[in-house]
Amino acid sequence: MASNAAAPVVLKPLAGLTKASQFVSFYEPVQSSTNSATAEAPKLILVASWMDARDLHIAKYIARYQSLYPTSKILLVKFIFKHIVWRAECIKAIQPAISYLRSQVDSGYLSESPSRPEVLLHVFSNGGVASTKHLFEEYEKETGHVFPLHAAVYDSCPGLFSYWGAYNASIAGVPKGFWRWVMAPVIHLLDIYLWIMVKLFRQPYHLLINANWHNNPEKTRQTNRAYIYGKGDEMVDWKHVDSHARQAEGKGFVVRQEMFEGSTHVAHVRADEGRYWRIVTETWGKAAHT
Repeated sequence: MASNAAAPVVLKPLAGLTKASQFVSFYEPVQSSTNSATAEAPKLILVASWMDARDLHIAKYIARYQSLYPTSKILLVKFIFKHIVWRAECIKAIQPAISYLRSQVDSGYLSESPSRPEVLLHVFSNGGVASTKHLFEEYEKETGHVFPLHAAVYDSCPGLFSYWGAYNASIAGVPKGFWRWVMAPVIHLLDIYLWIMVKLFRQPYHLLINANWHNNPEKTRQTNRAYIYGKGDEMVDWKHVDSHARQAEGKGFVVRQEMFEGSTHVAHVRADEGRYWRIVTETWGKAAHT
């Protein structure tokens, strides 16, 4: 006899977020609609995910933020491989995020020029570095104002060009099997081209341009930042992150460096979850009491 019981509904990992577009989603708790975010919590958490990140993995960070800061709004910006190849596609992808940010300023929820930070930025890998660079740049073009003062956490970034690092990062988002066989030579050709331009012709390239943007105090207004990285990362050389942190400090940024031993790319939270989230909350705590 057939059962009349309804099939269980399987929710998607990011079902609790409102989808503004394929690459931009946001979360608004009921409390924050009345501007009730607590003084100890960020009003907005901006999460810039790594390239081709799966929703299942992103959702774990979103859920933890919802637990840590239940009154905070969350804005998620995704990044995929074609955003590297076509800059215009990346700029198009972040437009809904700019619209959302402008709506928060226009409504008075966020201040255009806060004396204290209201935003916590969490950047993952070079994908997040790229999307936030374009986000900050386009926000300034549209509003005439630099992106508001904020605190930041950089996870596994920024990294500069290395042949195998670039290859490993690009191939990671390609499903195993037929498509990986197809895409592997394409990615190798792209990396060879980049190697020639970077190493032989010394041309400026997107990773360097994006990394430099985040170290420009005229374009990136931050109270403080934390770098979370590790020597086990096969996609981003820890020395690149370390160098970026030292350059940031030299330019007046307040920097915290946290090295994780053995953990891999954007997987440091799995190595020591307690330590990871303590770094995040302490980074925001320092900013909130600036």
